Amino acid sequence: MQNGARARAWDCFYKSVFKSFFFFVSHGSFDSLNVMSSSSVDISNAGRRRSSILSNHSISSVTTIQNERTPLVPKANDSLTSPTSYRKEAHWLFTNSLPIVLTYMLQTSLQMASVFSLGHIGPTELAAAALANMFAAVSAWSLASGTTTALDTMLSQAWTGASDKTLVGVHLQRALIILGIMFIPISMVWWRATDILLALNQEEQLAQHAGLFLRYLLIGAPANIAFEGVKKFCQAQGIMNASTWVLLIVAPINALNNYLLVWYEPISLGFIGAPIATSFTYWLQLILLLLYIKFVRGHEAWGGWSTEAFKDWWPFIQLAIPGIFMVCSEWWSWEISALAASYLSETDLAAQSIILTSAQSTYVIPFGISVAASNRVGNLLGCAAASNAKKAARMAMVFAVVFGLLNSCFFLATRNVYGYLFTSDPDVVSRVASILPMCALFQIADSAAGVCGGVVRGLGRQKIAAILNLVAYYLIALPIAYVLTFKLGWGLHGIWTGLTLALFIAGAGIVVFLMNVNWKAEVVRTLARVQHAEEELKFNTTHSAL
Repeated sequence: MQNGARARAWDCFYKSVFKSFFFFVSHGSFDSLNVMSSSSVDISNAGRRRSSILSNHSISSVTTIQNERTPLVPKANDSLTSPTSYRKEAHWLFTNSLPIVLTYMLQTSLQMASVFSLGHIGPTELAAAALANMFAAVSAWSLASGTTTALDTMLSQAWTGASDKTLVGVHLQRALIILGIMFIPISMVWWRATDILLALNQEEQLAQHAGLFLRYLLIGAPANIAFEGVKKFCQAQGIMNASTWVLLIVAPINALNNYLLVWYEPISLGFIGAPIATSFTYWLQLILLLLYIKFVRGHEAWGGWSTEAFKDWWPFIQLAIPGIFMVCSEWWSWEISALAASYLSETDLAAQSIILTSAQSTYVIPFGISVAASNRVGNLLGCAAASNAKKAARMAMVFAVVFGLLNSCFFLATRNVYGYLFTSDPDVVSRVASILPMCALFQIADSAAGVCGGVVRGLGRQKIAAILNLVAYYLIALPIAYVLTFKLGWGLHGIWTGLTLALFIAGAGIVVFLMNVNWKAEVVRTLARVQHAEEELKFNTTHSAL
């Protein structure tokens, strides 16, 4: 009895400490931005919609016909189901995108810290870190990112559409299991990365260093992949700032660890210190986010570990496979362009590095908007608010154009001096200046494709974006870029002509699709998906009890 009382006392103590800590760091500006926090959505049973209702494609029947035991739409969902305006959607989108943009910037800094720390050791170590990070992105991060697009759909729709909110937690567990299975072959590839890089004709010392980097990064890779899933678990509940606060804590620790393990003589490990520091950071960010969920916000959607996560995988896989093609087809094409530039002159390669880094930096804002839009549209579809979902999607498209134009104006205005931010070589600066107008041109298309891709994920239509990306990049743009670059001698201009063409094709295609979406039919699809998941959960739970 004494041990039990002591355990309960310690549990209360730790809970109060973590609540106080996260309340202190998060009860600031971002809390006012969290318009759809977990407290704003009812977690009680809101009633189940019958399958006979879903078979009727009239949206009015879905939203108005109820069983006599079904309560009215909860008060907490009034903000979602009551008619919205474009002004309200603009405010919601802007305020909820901000913490996501900051999160993405902080996540990018984790890898950059290892590059900076190794860059002062020598060129081989720096090149090896860059090569290892590219290898990791192609073989693991892109695949995991594509797989978790299924969570963008399923979690956001289940949070507002399911009567049992713990269905959100079951979806997350299912995703983590599938990601864990995927990681087995990925880890084998990483372990033999040196041999693979040598087979690709990489210089031996460079390949050995990159392979060593990946072996130590392998320690933290599972945590980094899991972090993406848990982050989406929070975002689906409207908790956009949880990962932001975690990374605000973790990023400085990561920078310090990179310095200590690479440079600080008493404990320096040299080259391997960088991936070890990064692996430690990956585990730390996952643990802190889980603690945030347990002790602060987000635990309402977690019903504990469930054997149901091992069942009914097909709906998730149906979304994950096109999601992988959607993400990887675009991600890998940019890596291919970087590889193609390595066959050109040193000036072209340096200019490509500057422009590619700049394009990735300006994409931070559309990326944040896309994540917010994905969850907003998914939440609205889950509570059968077709008109509101349409307005949210349209406003996201407006945001894409506005921020794309701002990025374009920035590159055009600074094109003649922009290169000096990175180098003092006049030839490289001149080459950058000649490419930046093209980079400015595709900013609108890049922003539109990214933001609208988020809306598509909220709809659960990853297949549309996957097809558009495959056609735009691999059937049209990359072949044209190859001919222009290597056959017609356009050099770097040929590469960026192809990329610009791909972005305009993909961006225009996805905008046309969204302008013609039948939002009432999408609500029917959403409710059918959520009800199927709930029925499977109840059926399996009942039979397990028997």
